[in-house]
Amino acid sequence: MVARGFIGTGEAGYAPGGSAMISAMYPKEKRSWRMGLWNASIPLGAAIGVPLGGYLTDRWRKKRVNSRLLFPAISAILAAIICFIGFVVLTDTPQYITFLLMGMVITSFIPGAAAATQDLVHPGLRATSYSLAVVIQNLLGASMGPLVIGWISDRSDLETAMKTLPIFLVIASVLFFIGAMFYKKDLAKVEDVKIEVAD
Repeated sequence: MVARGFIGTGEAGYAPGGSAMISAMYPKEKRSWRMGLWNASIPLGAAIGVPLGGYLTDRWRKKRVNSRLLFPAISAILAAIICFIGFVVLTDTPQYITFLLMGMVITSFIPGAAAATQDLVHPGLRATSYSLAVVIQNLLGASMGPLVIGWISDRSDLETAMKTLPIFLVIASVLFFIGAMFYKKDLAKVEDVKIEVAD
């Protein structure tokens, strides 16, 4: 759950900070178009990244049980690399394409991480488990991301603050990887309860 918090910080910090950065990069005549492209990159990326992440995680799980946490570890580190390239190396259209790719990669962790919240608890606690994961991601991540990036920006500048986002994604990746090391052992401890669905 802490890994989800760091992912949330990376995601949430990137949206408001990126909006401020993009509006500073373009003249008023082009700002609406660029802001529209920027804001479209998040849902467009998620529309592809979330189902693709679920499909790839399920395919990999046939060969590796802990893929539900390994895949998020890999997607978080890839998102960190893409975020770094987007904020440090590129500008203009290549930067937008990179952010679209980041929107896809950063959201691809969701299905595996969400499935892990269901795998590792008693079936009677699945809704509670997922609810806690969402609350933690939003409380520690989404709400803290803009504050952390704003705090860094106030002490340096916005560009420097945005360049720190990959650090949060690397931390999330490490935490998902650590979780993956214990996943199989934790899975064996979960009581196998059959749930019947009423007709």
